[in-house]
Amino acid sequence: MPRPTVVVTRPAGQSRQLTEALSAAGLDVLGFPLLAIGPAADEGPLRAALAQLADFALVVFVSPNAVAFALDALAQVQDKPAPRWPEAVPLAVVGPASVAALAERGIAAPACRVIAPAGSHAHEADGAGLADNGDGADNENGNGNGNGGDSSNGNDGGDTRFDSEALWQQIDSQLGAAALAGRQVLIVRGNGGRDWLAERLRGAGAEVRAVEAYRRSVPAPGSMQWQAVRDGLKPGAPPQAWLLTSSEAVRNLDGMAREALSPQELAGLRQVQCIAPHARIAEQAAALGFAHVLRAAPGDEGLLAACRQWAQAHAGPPAPMPAPASAPSAVAPVAPPPPALPDNASSAISSTTPTKADRVTQEHTATAPPATSPPPAAPPARGAARVSPWWLLLVLLILAIGGGFWWLQNRVEHLTQELARRQQSNDALVQETRVLSRNAQDTVKELQAKVGALDGQLGEARDKQSALEQVYQDLMRNRDDWEIAEIQQLLTNAGQQLQLTGNVQVALAALQSADTRLARTDKPQYNLLRRAIARDVARMKAVPDTDLTGAAIKLDEAINQVDTLPLLSSERMLERSEADARKAEATTRAEAKPDKGNTKNVARSAAAPSVGNAVAGWFGGLWDSVRDELTQVIRIRRVDDAQALLLTGDQGWFLRENVKLRLLNARLALLSRNEPVFRNDLAAAQAMIGRYFDTKSRRVQAALTLLKQAQAGAVSVQLPTMAESLGALQALKKE
Repeated sequence: MPRPTVVVTRPAGQSRQLTEALSAAGLDVLGFPLLAIGPAADEGPLRAALAQLADFALVVFVSPNAVAFALDALAQVQDKPAPRWPEAVPLAVVGPASVAALAERGIAAPACRVIAPAGSHAHEADGAGLADNGDGADNENGNGNGNGGDSSNGNDGGDTRFDSEALWQQIDSQLGAAALAGRQVLIVRGNGGRDWLAERLRGAGAEVRAVEAYRRSVPAPGSMQWQAVRDGLKPGAPPQAWLLTSSEAVRNLDGMAREALSPQELAGLRQVQCIAPHARIAEQAAALGFAHVLRAAPGDEGLLAACRQWAQAHAGPPAPMPAPASAPSAVAPVAPPPPALPDNASSAISSTTPTKADRVTQEHTATAPPATSPPPAAPPARGAARVSPWWLLLVLLILAIGGGFWWLQNRVEHLTQELARRQQSNDALVQETRVLSRNAQDTVKELQAKVGALDGQLGEARDKQSALEQVYQDLMRNRDDWEIAEIQQLLTNAGQQLQLTGNVQVALAALQSADTRLARTDKPQYNLLRRAIARDVARMKAVPDTDLTGAAIKLDEAINQVDTLPLLSSERMLERSEADARKAEATTRAEAKPDKGNTKNVARSAAAPSVGNAVAGWFGGLWDSVRDELTQVIRIRRVDDAQALLLTGDQGWFLRENVKLRLLNARLALLSRNEPVFRNDLAAAQAMIGRYFDTKSRRVQAALTLLKQAQAGAVSVQLPTMAESLGALQALKKE
């Protein structure tokens, strides 16, 4: 019986270990890639992000393909043979295949922090078997649109999950939202896909930046591959099972089959057995009309186990050997034994089950003619003549012809399968050649960019050389010119400081430094300039000191106190401690009054009854308590502006903000020496505080005192100019 066939749909070059395991398990394998993996169309964003790795709080790789392409780009960015990952930047991957890919590049614990779903590190030892499916069953861009992922994405009802949900649980438990809030997170992926993990990271307060490291496309299977698929769909062909390792591969298969297969062949394809490693892939296949979908456990081991289970269910028990027929009666003659087959026929029959890798076993398209086995002989009549030897010779000749036809048919089938295998190998080589060609083109572009950078650096070097020559020529000038230039620079800087910031001390220091340099040369032509500088120094010293910094500090303190100032509209309730103290005082007075009344009654009449004194004392204490309570409930005060008592909570907040804005404008006007604006804003703030705030409060009075001190300290001063010194310097230069 022909062996079952497993169709592997992973990208070319990424299913070697799985193919070898399936072949070792006694299954025929047909390679039919449904995805093609290549470099991204534009690697600029990826390299720009990798150049700033230290700025990211977390880097997420959605697949081994993302790891491979990103680390190759990182090695080019760092200009090193092997990439070097910063230890302070943690990594996050979807499954064990990505963990193994990082370990192959030297990125593993404890040197680097790698975050992966539970169970990923346990499978790291056999992670090489978890080859990339081309797009991952479920990852950051999963749900069929993944950007490459571990073949172990999904499970079959177990607790092990290698998908975006499981990865987010580990990120949330190990890092937490506090470590990601306000920081950047980099996601390295392929083109397209969903943003489930990116949305969760943004919900945690992180700034997510996604870049493409590789690109997935739809391959173009060869004619021999399609012929092998058609032969497997014919009636009576060996059973087939398609390994669908991504939802995008399922959609690509449906689209390509609609274009290349007939409606009958398409209907037969949808009835073949499909094996999927994740629930989303199974749902996608069922939605597209595939009737038989089997869930597999994570990893290549799970796929291999599912294929073995399927093969055992479809292969069936071996055919039993025919038992020799017993004679119906003692008189019946015994049938002659079947003639021995020729050597070529036996070799043809033994070669019907060869071991095949990366191809499908097709069912024999022709059946043996009826003459291959002798017809059952009728029981001869009594006294019949013996069978002629010519009939035996004719039967042997027919058997030989049938065996030769059988051998030729198997030979043609073998050649067809060999051609399909070679066509598939050629397609894989062409794909690899395209990838190498793109890499070569990228290398040429990088070299051209480096040559352009070298040309730019050469131009900068020439400019620097010209600047150095100019500096050398300037150094060769007369020493007097240099002294005059230095004095001019000092005076110009002092004048700018005086005009822009009003800093008299800086201008005075510059003038004194210029006078010291002129005195050191002791030349007569500098006397007029020194006299002008001396007069400007005297004017600077005559300017009174103003404490603008102190006034600004007082304004800052007043701004900080605005939020704590009590408003007239928010009268403070009597505190419990104060109310308790007043009640205690009233009780004390009530207890003291009965004693006084008893003393008076004893003086007046010693015969007065003690009960009357007690009742009078009790009524007196009750009246004092009621009076104290009424004084606490009802308070009478005079307010000139009734609107100050009608402010709501929101209006009170806006009032405080307006007061602070007024004070901030006054502070800016003070620092820019704009006295009219300063005094207007300060007066407006004081008026608002006096109108709407409780001026009897000590805090309000303290704030008003600070504003008055700031207003008194900000005295406008007419700053002198340095026109005389600059004029004398210009006259000296003209000489």
